[in-house]
This record gives sequence, structure tokens and C-alpha cells, in this order.
Amino acid sequence: MPFWSSRSRAEKIIKTVPAYEGFEPFELTLQEFMDTWLIGLVKDQFQVGLNWSGALATGYDIEPTRVRQILAR
Repeated sequence: MPFWSSRSRAEKIIKTVPAYEGFEPFELTLQEFMDTWLIGLVKDQFQVGLNWSGALATGYDIEPTRVRQILAR
């Protein structure tokens, strides 16, 4: 599940990667991300795609529990 650290990063992917054409960015607070989304991603066995970029929207995929640990620091 892809997430970007800023709206402008998400908008750039939507604008330049055909697979994301028509998508609308949705902003979350850090607290919502940590308390709701990361917990749901663990439950659903999804990884977190962080700041995917480039022509194919590629990047790092990380376990949600690891993302939570990093953000808790």
C-alpha cells in the first residue's frame, strides 16, 4: 500500500504514472497513520510502500510494524 510523506509527492505520481491516473490523494495525520492504517495493514498482511517515485512508481516496501517502530523513535 503506497504512502507518501507529502501531498506534492503523491500528486506527482498521479500526474506522471498512468496506473495512478484519476486517483485523488488523501491526507492523514501521523497519528491516524500510526493508530489506524499501520494496524490495519498488519492485519491485512500488506506492506507499506514509502515515497514511491519515478516513471513506474517504485521504491521501498517495509513491514508496517517496522514503520511503526521507526516512527515511534
